[in-house]
Amino acid sequence: MEKGRCEEHCLCNEMEQLLDEQQRLSFEGFQFVCDEIGFDTIPFVLSNSKCPFEVLGKTKSGLFFTTQVFRLEKLDSWHCCAKLSLLLPVDIDGFPVDLCDEVFSLIKTNNCVLVDLSCFCSIQPLSPRLVNRELPIVEPKC
Repeated sequence: MEKGRCEEHCLCNEMEQLLDEQQRLSFEGFQFVCDEIGFDTIPFVLSNSKCPFEVLGKTKSGLFFTTQVFRLEKLDSWHCCAKLSLLLPVDIDGFPVDLCDEVFSLIKTNNCVLVDLSCFCSIQPLSPRLVNRELPIVEPKC
């Protein structure tokens, strides 16, 4: 039997593991576990041998942003490709920032991209607690 492209690339195997852990994290399909922990995303950064993968997205309000952080939506192991949704990095005030700046939260978006995973050589997972983290309410001082 012929091997799929994914079997040739270690990153595809890591993405399969990430998807499995992401699904377990969201408690989907559990019969006895009822408590929701509130996380359904393991955010990550993909890189090739030279730099992190960066994509241009658009917010619901029409503003453009760039991001290096993604959520794995679907994985085609046979062809070693994946559908990723873009996560928008924001600071403590809710303004878009670069990943190297002070990221307070990663906001889910409806923007998606299809990628050939054989083009990448590393994945850096980030904390699920960053995704849709509520911004603090700052009351003005009198």
